[in-house]
Amino acid sequence: MPWLEVSPSHWQRPLGENERMIKGIGDKGHAAGREHWSITVLGAFTLSGSLQDGKLEERLRRAWQLLRFRHPSIASTADIDTVNYLVPDAEALEQWTDETLKIVSDPEATSESLFASFKPSPYITGYFLPHTQKFALHAAHWRTDGYGALQLLNAFFDALASDLDPAAPSWGDEPSRLVPSIEEVLELPEKATPEILAATAECLRSGALVAGSIGLPYLGDLDTKPGGTHRIRRSLAQTATTTILAACQSRGITPLSAVHASLAAANYAGSSSANGAGHYTSTMRFSLRPYLKEPYNSAQYASALYTGSYMAKVPPSNSWEENAAEYNKLYTAGLSHEFLIARRQFAIQVQEMLNRTGNLGPPRSEVDISSVEDAEKLVSPLHRNGSKGGGLLEVKDISLGLECLARETYLFFWTFKGKIEFNLVYNEAFYDKVSMEKVMDSVVEGLMTMS
Repeated sequence: MPWLEVSPSHWQRPLGENERMIKGIGDKGHAAGREHWSITVLGAFTLSGSLQDGKLEERLRRAWQLLRFRHPSIASTADIDTVNYLVPDAEALEQWTDETLKIVSDPEATSESLFASFKPSPYITGYFLPHTQKFALHAAHWRTDGYGALQLLNAFFDALASDLDPAAPSWGDEPSRLVPSIEEVLELPEKATPEILAATAECLRSGALVAGSIGLPYLGDLDTKPGGTHRIRRSLAQTATTTILAACQSRGITPLSAVHASLAAANYAGSSSANGAGHYTSTMRFSLRPYLKEPYNSAQYASALYTGSYMAKVPPSNSWEENAAEYNKLYTAGLSHEFLIARRQFAIQVQEMLNRTGNLGPPRSEVDISSVEDAEKLVSPLHRNGSKGGGLLEVKDISLGLECLARETYLFFWTFKGKIEFNLVYNEAFYDKVSMEKVMDSVVEGLMTMS
């Protein structure tokens, strides 16, 4: 069902099944004052020319409000069954800005301490660290995905470089840009057909590959409560990146396939399974955006959850080359028609399983993977101001990660400005920094050995 105006200035639609599923998983962290799988993207930037006018905080507020006008779903809220949006008057807009945009003035604050401070919010929130010139977006995962979050960061930088007054647009028009659920975009029926039920059963079957998978040894036991999320950030030099990308091209594999194979090797090297005898199961993640019709495949729908995945395993007998070839085959094949039509029913059945058991099986402790590949397709390095004076916003660096409250850890991989970038996120209650550094070193070593 599309968005409807249920009362003056109040717009509403049903919460989509995939949103409901991911929201249910994220909400489990609320008891600890956290949001499991919440997404954080960060960009370091500089301003020059006419943008250096000494009015940065004023520009930030204007840009944040303009971002809401262009992407109003960042200010929507969810209850049990619906997503809601209220068209703001001038006072409500200022109150929302005060609540959701934070200037972190503490000169001792770092991006690491900022990430550790995040709490659940009914909205997407923004944070600016003036002493490091970094801006972060934090969002519950039910609201968006990695691709969408970076597109929102790019839209914010566009707004920050603009001189447009957020009071100038016609507030009340923005509900036409509220995002629909993935089920609505794919036009999936509420009642599953036999074809959809068969496709869903096939999608669910990949979850069985988790059984018997290797994992890393972790601290504590099954009763240990999660602590804070930490990260190991690694950036490869342009020369090393060029060498690795050339090696991938000569082998006929994508960089993501090479990283995934190197991560499988790192998991085996650190495995807690006896002699590393089990298989390695990980997630094949895909953005659904390239599979959607216009305009839903565009950055206009950045603040939407349009992602999907399935599980895949590789055996311990495989070589690095065999794993890279297998991952390359799967990534290149992409997603099938059957996968797409199963999105609603798959989420329904997973949610039913979570409601019955509280989880999807025994705790996993492998390092899994997520990637947006070429991030420059999502975040432009340069944003120009059209006014006289040649104002320029340059994005120097970006980062992508999520809140991790489980024993499972995640390696994020992307390229930006000619460099391979990694962010390995883990929970401090289950792993120490030294062991995670070893995992990161092992992944990089695998790539360098290939080249």
